[in-house]
Amino acid sequence: MSKRAEYMFALYSGSVADPGDRNPYAPEWMVLAKLWQHGYERMLRVRTETEQSSPRGRAAPDPDLD
Repeated sequence: MSKRAEYMFALYSGSVADPGDRNPYAPEWMVLAKLWQHGYERMLRVRTETEQSSPRGRAAPDPDLD
């Protein structure tokens, strides 16, 4: 695997991790650990923004009122 592929895989792995997952690259591979962390932080930011904008918890519109 090329270095570029390793870097992209670390970034991707962080972005598809679940909240609370440990960084598999820390502390042995600092560059890969930082890339994984960047992907992980992006995943958390996207999930937070998505959950805040979702209509979960709101009542469904009543079709009889229209």
